Formats: sequence, structure tokens, C-alpha cells
Amino acid sequence: MTFIESTLSAVVSKLGISSAEEPPYYHPLDPLTASEIARSVDAIRHTANGARLWFKSIQLVEPPKAILVPWLDEYAAGEAVSRLDRTAEILVGRRHSKGADWLVYQISLPETGSSQIISAEPVPAGQHVPPDMGEMMAAEEALLNNPTFKAAIAKLDLPSNAKVVADGWIYGADTLDATPRSIPFMVYLSFSDNPDTCHYAAPLPIVPVISADTFELQRLDYCPIYGKGDKTLLDLDGRFPWEAYVPNEYDQNIRATAGLSSREDIKPYRVLQPEGASFTLEGRVIRWQKWAFHIGFNYREGIVLSDIRYDGRSTFYRLSVSDMTVPYGDPRAPFHRKQAFDLGDIGAGLTANELALGCDCLGEIAYLNFDHFSQDGSPTLQRGVVCIHEQDDGIGWKHTNFRTNRPSVTRSRILIIQTIITVANYEYIFAWRFDQAAGISLEVRATGILSTVAILPGETSPHGNVVSPGVLATNHQHLFSVRIDPAIDGHNNTVVQEDSVAMPFDKANPPSDNKWGVGYTVEQKAITKSGWADAAPEKNRVFKITNPNKVNPVSGKNVAYKLVPAPSQLMLAHPESIAYARAEFGEHHIYVTSYKDRELYAGGLYTNQSNGDANGLRSWVARDDNVDNADLVVWHTFGLTHNPRVEDFPVMPCEIHMIHLKPNDFFTASPAIDVPASTQAFNQSQLHNPGQHLQGDNDIEEKAKANGLNKQGCCA
Repeated sequence: MTFIESTLSAVVSKLGISSAEEPPYYHPLDPLTASEIARSVDAIRHTANGARLWFKSIQLVEPPKAILVPWLDEYAAGEAVSRLDRTAEILVGRRHSKGADWLVYQISLPETGSSQIISAEPVPAGQHVPPDMGEMMAAEEALLNNPTFKAAIAKLDLPSNAKVVADGWIYGADTLDATPRSIPFMVYLSFSDNPDTCHYAAPLPIVPVISADTFELQRLDYCPIYGKGDKTLLDLDGRFPWEAYVPNEYDQNIRATAGLSSREDIKPYRVLQPEGASFTLEGRVIRWQKWAFHIGFNYREGIVLSDIRYDGRSTFYRLSVSDMTVPYGDPRAPFHRKQAFDLGDIGAGLTANELALGCDCLGEIAYLNFDHFSQDGSPTLQRGVVCIHEQDDGIGWKHTNFRTNRPSVTRSRILIIQTIITVANYEYIFAWRFDQAAGISLEVRATGILSTVAILPGETSPHGNVVSPGVLATNHQHLFSVRIDPAIDGHNNTVVQEDSVAMPFDKANPPSDNKWGVGYTVEQKAITKSGWADAAPEKNRVFKITNPNKVNPVSGKNVAYKLVPAPSQLMLAHPESIAYARAEFGEHHIYVTSYKDRELYAGGLYTNQSNGDANGLRSWVARDDNVDNADLVVWHTFGLTHNPRVEDFPVMPCEIHMIHLKPNDFFTASPAIDVPASTQAFNQSQLHNPGQHLQGDNDIEEKAKANGLNKQGCCA
């Protein structure tokens, strides 16, 4: 048995295999079932001819829009629908002594009978397929057993109880030349037998690079260890001062063992829904508070929401987090290549957490699972990768008539569709939020552990912050690209940029239409050709996605949803750098392109070690297509620039960012006006101290009775 074969066997054992039941409902956008995955794998195995196959990813090929839209309309109208053809797309490698050949298969999935290979295309030359968990584990095992690496570690004169931990970390590129597919590793020390100890508090200044195809050591990159300059471990006068490291633990059990107790003054907070949740699920179609939509999931994007309708009216065809990049700001080698594309480089679905009841979501929770496969094609089941629940979001709307002192008040209830991914050290929480006022928001939370590197004690650096003795956390950015495929009362839409601007005013000679200098107007500019725009908070800039063929009978304006963009800082890398070229969505906040089937990933199909030729969003914008009264796609880039704080370590508190899609002249009145009043009889709140009466409590009670109110001022 070869090293690759023995490692593959171990990987499958570690990952575990399982299967899921067939869903009770059919929908053409449902993720592939365990049965469909098995049939697809069998079709490829029959053509293997003895080749060592490495199965990397599989997902549904969504039906063409021209075919799917009529089906969705019939389904929404409650009409009988026929089964659409299902197709799987699989990325598979044929490994050999010199590496691997990678092919993309498309497999037909008839309702009955065997699956057939439709096509098998090689991955384009110069493009690198993403790694996967099996490759990461195999590469880590190969590294830790490599004699050259072990010799380099021995020279550090580490204590006998120190263990080396290696995290695979997908670097970028610094050349336009072809490079071998590789897996760099961030290397750390652990002084504990507990696998949950925080090894990120003890980084080693070496980045070994392993071939992703042969698992051989390609090279050892030595890292700068001073705050400034390029001097590495090899330039150090004396041995590496590992004694500077101190434990910096987050695990509650480890902290308790060390005498670091948790807070004891927090009392239970329980979300109880005695009558159950207000949503219903039919397979993966959810219905809640006039909303209806399909919840998909795939290995790359994670959650995909489709056919989103409010009270029967179409709003959006498809919503997803398309891509993201995390460029680091230390210009010294090898850190200058440090730029991850977490979705394209490995996948939101493959890194999704199995969410736990009472931990990641509160209340009455529904969970969705995800079927995939391991590297030998065996089925895997990730349980609970999506959690669905309701949440109280404070006051929805309120008005008190000052003459009668009678309030009208509602609570805002929101529906949350959430997934959490762990990409080595970092976590991202993606939560789609639907409200009763027909609004949709995407909340992104960044948490987890900072990516750390070694720095000599007493040194500081302009490229980051020392967060623990000998530990430098590098400055970096997180940029997300959200793909918004609108269907605002139909699929022919126009994006209109809208600014609020002050009217001209000359105090000495005031214009007749702004005599007092208080006027402002709203300026609109339609985006008619594929292109880009930027947020401008000083102009209150929003982007209205309008239907130019539908007019609101009240306002006389076109029905629309408006995107309230997040005016984040964009790519800080120089426009002529390869890092900048790789981030095809990092130049502007807003892009508008014409719709094309399968143009889903803003960074391009293959982001791993890409160098700016991934054929992504930049090339789609350059087509100069018509996007006026057309089937179009809006892409929004937002994120955060993260200059680490000491308070971000060992695990950073969540950084929260949101974008919003709100109806704008889509309705003839507030869609939330029919939400029931908030009452004590419904909510059953309790006084903090029942024995303590409010001042004038009797007067309040009598007034409440006279006005039909309870003592809290809510409608009785």
C-alpha cells in the first residue's frame, strides 16, 4: 500500500461515513441526496480502469434559469409540477507517482435507472483545484514525519514536552508564472497533551511548504522574527527564545484546571415557545410570516436561498455569499503571499460546523443536514449545518397618541437562517435575517483565533500587534462578496443609484427654489451597462433595484427593493499587485452584471494560488452588457479591516457587519402594519423584583384600566 493509499484509508476512518434518508418532498434545487451522490460516484468508478481516484467535491448543477423559472412559478401557484432533470458536478483526481490529473465530471441523475457521464473536462492548465480536508490531513502527517523538517525543528532546542502542531493555511501567489499546487503550514508549539490547548500562543518562525499532489516537502520558508526587517531564525545570534511563550487558553475545562474560573453571576436566559415555532418546512421550502423560499446548501457557498417571495410576490431569485478574501498586510516574505479565499480555496459547506442545540441558536430550532463524500467516494453526513429559528428583535413599530396616551406597539420577530464555518483558526457566522416588514438582512460575524506569527520578546511591529509574549497578530482584511440575483416583481430589473444632495445656495443672491438654504434633492442615475459603483455615506447613497415595468399606485414610482450598502474599506493592496488582481471583487462596493447561468463565484472558479486570471467578476463587468430593464445580478463587496487588539486574543469577540435589502415603494402601505399588538397576555414578562412596587403604582393601574391598558403601557 502506498503512502497516499494508507493515508486515504486513515482519513476516511477519521472523518466517519454515514448516509441520510431521501427527502419526503421534491424540489429541483434540493442539494444532492446520499443516493444521488452514490450513483454519481459509481458512474465514475466504472471508468477508473484501475486509477487511484481522489474525490474532492460534488454539488448540484442548478437547472438553467429559462427552465427553472416557469417551474417555480407553477410551484408557487400550487399547480402540479413535473420533475426536472438533475445533474451532478464532481471534481475528481486521478493520482499517480508524479502528482494528479484533475477532471470535472457532469453526471445525469434520472429518477430511475443508472446515472450516466455527460462530460469529463480537465481542469484548465494553470488553474489549481482547491485542497480538501483529506489532503490537509495527509499533508500534515507527511510533514510531521519528514526528516528535513524534523531536523529543522531539532535545531530549535525545544523542551522534551513540546509538541509541534502544523495548521494547513492556503497562501496566495506572488508570480504570474506557473507554480506547483502546494499547501503551506503555519507551525506552532504545544506544551500540553490536551488537543484543545491554544497552540496559537506559541508560533514557530518556519513555514514549510508541502506538495498537494505528492505530499513531499517542497521547501522551508523561514519567517522574519524582528518587528521590522527581514532577518529570520537563521540570522538569530543564539537559540530561539521559546521560553517567552505563556499559556493563553480559551477552553473552559483547561482554564478550570489552571484555576481560571468562569463567571458565576450570570443566570439562565431561556427562549421558550410554548406553542412552537411560527414557521413550517416542506422539505427545504420554508414559510413564515408571508415569506416563502427554498433553502439550498452546497460545498462552496454554503447557504443558498432561492425563489424568495413575500405574500406571493417575487422579490429575489437567488441570494448567497459568493466569495471572500482575507489579504494580510505584512509585506515581508513569506507573509506577502498570505491571502486566503476561504470559500473558493476550500468551501463554506465543507467547513460548516455541526451546530448544537442550546449553543449556537436559542429557541425552537430546525436543523438541515448536508450530504457529501470523503476522498474515496464514501458518503458523509454533516448534521445540523444550518439552523433555523425565530428571534425577538425589539420594537417593530410604535406610536403613542399623546392626547389619549394610548400606545400602539408591536414586537419585531425575525427569522434567522444561519451557518457557521471554521477555516483553521477563524470562524465566520453567516445569518440571513427575514423580518415582518418584508426586509432581508445578511449579518456576518467574524470570530475565532487570530492568525499568529513569532516575534522576538520586546519587539513591536508596524505590520501588526503583539497580543501575547512573543506572539504577533498581523494586520489584515476580510472582504465578502454577496451575490444578489433580483426578481423584483419579475426578472427584468434596473439598478438605480440614488444620492441625497444639498440644493445650491448663495446667501448673497439666494435662488428662488432654495431661498432659505434648507433644501435638498434626491438625484438618481440608472446603471444601464454592466459596471461598478461605490458606497458614499456622505450622500446617503443607496442602490434601488427597480422593476421599470411596474408602478406603485400610491407614489407613482417604480416598485423596488433598495440595497443599503456597507461602506467598508476596500482592498489596501496596491492596484498593480498580484494580491489586488486576485481579488476580482475587491475594487468597488457594487458591481452590476448581466445574468448568465453558472456565473456564481466573484473570485472565479479556481482561486487557489490564482494570480489574477481566474475569469471572475472583473471579466464579466468588462463585457459592457446591457443591464437596463434586463435580467441582471448585483454584487456587493463589504467587510472589515482588522488591526488586532490584545483584547482579540485568545479568541476574538465577534465583529459584526450587516447589509440590508428593504422594500422601496414595493407595497401600498407598511407591510408590518398587520403585525399583532404586543401584549402582556401574549408575552408574559415578569417584574425583576415582584415585591418592589413602582412609584405611583396604584395610579398607573387605575389609568391603565381607564384606557384599556395594562401597567406596562401595552394594549390589554
